[in-house]
Amino acid sequence: IQDIPNMKTLYLVKSSPIAGREEDFNQWYNDIHLNEVLQIDGFKSAQRFKVTDVQIQSNQSHSYLAIYEIDNKDILSTVNNLRRATWLNMSDAIDMDNLEISIMKSITKEKLSSS
Repeated sequence: IQDIPNMKTLYLVKSSPIAGREEDFNQWYNDIHLNEVLQIDGFKSAQRFKVTDVQIQSNQSHSYLAIYEIDNKDILSTVNNLRRATWLNMSDAIDMDNLEISIMKSITKEKLSSS
């Protein structure tokens, strides 16, 4: 698979709060963490999502997803910049034992619905 013009590279984080700490988790993630991560060289945008009640697969492993668009020209440098960001304020409301992190890059151009 070859690189395509204007491809995107996404840094995906599936996470869940510690039981009973969802409000603290969301406050930290929305008000602190996203803004701090976007200060790291190579991170371009961030957005969070929550699992809905309607699912095709009923057993979901995580309740939240954060999608960060990162620099696609030098993924390794961006990841290393994140590793060196020891100044990030982490919360004890996130279940760190059950994070799932993936880096994905687009292999096709984005297709839009005709309707």
